[in-house]
Amino acid sequence: MIGRRDFFKVLGLAALIPAAPLKPASAGRRIDLLEVHIAGFQYHEGMSAGVFSMLKRGGELCLRREPDNPYDPFAIAMETQAGNKLGYLPRRINGIPAAILDQGVTTRAEIVEIDALAPPWERVLVRVWQEV
Repeated sequence: MIGRRDFFKVLGLAALIPAAPLKPASAGRRIDLLEVHIAGFQYHEGMSAGVFSMLKRGGELCLRREPDNPYDPFAIAMETQAGNKLGYLPRRINGIPAAILDQGVTTRAEIVEIDALAPPWERVLVRVWQEV
């Protein structure tokens, strides 16, 4: 059995042992969720020449949930940083991204490709991703 004096000697020596260095915070890992064309692009502000000319490959878009949307309770609007509504994530695949956004997980979108000669519903391809 260790005595009181020996215990405090060991305890005092423990202060001299350097602590293991902490790992630096690692940068978030990016997980791509999906790549899609913007649904309803032809019905929103992206079709105006002024807004369309501002769209750039790699440009970040804002994702905004619209749970009160009368046509789709899982609707996710896609907007420019300036607040111009471009359209929506397609209804057929927006359930999981909507649930992720509803949980407060930071989810982002960026423009992958712009094709001014494509039909309006295929003009802008976006990638939706999150950091973990």
